[in-house]
Amino acid sequence: MPHYHFLLPIVSILSMGAAAPFEDTTLLDRQVAAHLGANVGDAGGAHATIDPRLKLKRCANAVEISETNRNALQVSCRNLGWRIFVPIRLGGNNSNQDSGGSAEPLIQRNQPVTLVIRRPNFSISYSVIAQESGAMGDYIPVRSDRKSKELMARVSGAGEVEMTP
Repeated sequence: MPHYHFLLPIVSILSMGAAAPFEDTTLLDRQVAAHLGANVGDAGGAHATIDPRLKLKRCANAVEISETNRNALQVSCRNLGWRIFVPIRLGGNNSNQDSGGSAEPLIQRNQPVTLVIRRPNFSISYSVIAQESGAMGDYIPVRSDRKSKELMARVSGAGEVEMTP
């Protein structure tokens, strides 16, 4: 029995040195902020923090951050095949401008819109309220009522937003 008293401290010391099996989302938030040059919630920064409940396997190499369109970044690990999209909060006066041209908002703030979730074999439509105005392709927050969780959806047409896999 006395041998087991030494085993517990050794096992606990060894386990402290083991790397966590998942990516640290706060570290990913800092990398996104550094890439964009703006903090989370600021104009030009990420719209919100990356959900800490995500269990993304730790990438052996540095994660890749690339621009997908004018209002989202892709954070990915090619080795493991995972990727997430981080919506960007656009600036006040130029939130609907792209390369000097202006895109008309298809959805206005507080407008009832249809949220469509498309999958290969089915689609679901749901009524929600837009929390911000948005032009075609913009990611905007929507929710079904004041108490529900805010979701990010892409404007796909007049009065319609979508969530894709």
